[in-house]
Amino acid sequence: MDKPKLWTKDFIKITTISFFIFLAFYILLTALPIQLTKEFGGGADQAGLLLTLFLIAAIIVRPFAGKWVSIGSQKKILIYSATAFFVGTLFYPFVTNIWILFILRILHGLTFGVITTVKGTISAEIIPDSRRGEGMSWFSLAMGLAMVIGPVIGLNLANIGAYNTAYNLCIVISLLNILLSMVIHVPEQRQPAKVSNTSKRFNFNDLIDKKAAPFALVVFILACAYSGIASFLALYAQEINLVKAASTFFILYAGLMFVFRPFTGVWADHYGANKIVYPCIVLFAIGMVMLSLPQTAVIMIMAGAIIGIGYGSVTPILQTQIISSVEKHRVGIANSLFFNSMDLGMAIGALVLGIAAKSFGYSSVFITGIVLIVAGGIAYLTLASGKKKEVRQSVESMTEGK
Repeated sequence: MDKPKLWTKDFIKITTISFFIFLAFYILLTALPIQLTKEFGGGADQAGLLLTLFLIAAIIVRPFAGKWVSIGSQKKILIYSATAFFVGTLFYPFVTNIWILFILRILHGLTFGVITTVKGTISAEIIPDSRRGEGMSWFSLAMGLAMVIGPVIGLNLANIGAYNTAYNLCIVISLLNILLSMVIHVPEQRQPAKVSNTSKRFNFNDLIDKKAAPFALVVFILACAYSGIASFLALYAQEINLVKAASTFFILYAGLMFVFRPFTGVWADHYGANKIVYPCIVLFAIGMVMLSLPQTAVIMIMAGAIIGIGYGSVTPILQTQIISSVEKHRVGIANSLFFNSMDLGMAIGALVLGIAAKSFGYSSVFITGIVLIVAGGIAYLTLASGKKKEVRQSVESMTEGK
């Protein structure tokens, strides 16, 4: 039996849109803290606040976005949110102080929250159900690639003071997103036969799906740990004169993630997610331990390779588990929960770890990261044990009923 086709024109388009969104996100994430500290006189805690404000805005709007994409026109929401995200990027070259930058980050975060929810939902509609693990792994590679290329671009441009060049690049790629969103074909949404007036109103079930929440908790904890790398590795590298090693860190992260992610998605489909998630968490922890050690270029670069395999592979598998745990018509809400869990982890992590970095130095960021990764592994172990118990009880009740 032939596999359903994965690499359609529309899958390529939505994956490209995802890449451009996160490329702009990570260029800004890396360049803005350096400009804030060098030109605006801010500290590490304020640099962390840049990410926190942006992601809190995204988190607030996402539950509503999840509901909108579940009952409205996904294509229209994609076009409108891509346009709003583009408008937000237009203002970065004109920022002159910290407070204006904080306000802009809040407004831009709102647009980010909507577009990431709708593009994730559209991807889930386009990917065949039987190839969901594989498809989500490839789709998330766009985000992973941007997670690496973006910081390299942002770090190198900011290091020579070319902030406006970085921001103008974000403007161009955000404009391309609008064009792609106009030409993509979005499948007809699969909804229940009847949508009552009650279901159209927002309620708590649109914020958290009980079936998906345990997986989302693991995503949240691991994202808290990764926020230390995303927000402070560039600043740490500048402090210890390892800027080139930090750039290589992200390049190797991308390379190993690209090599392993497609395979881990297929393996998760065939052998079960648990057999992939546990080794990935262990590797993530090992990489974080290496970053907590006294740094040399070799240690930092090796850590990038190991974290690229570990954290780089585990997030799409957890996203697949979140999506697969809900009904078809709630995929938008599930995607909202996934991204909110990741962004809330990044936001809280950046804020708390920024305070730690200011008080105890950057090494404390990575030591705390180790503790968080261990906590995430324990949470997933507890979740997996609970799922096995549910399955066993279900089988026993079916047997007794015969």
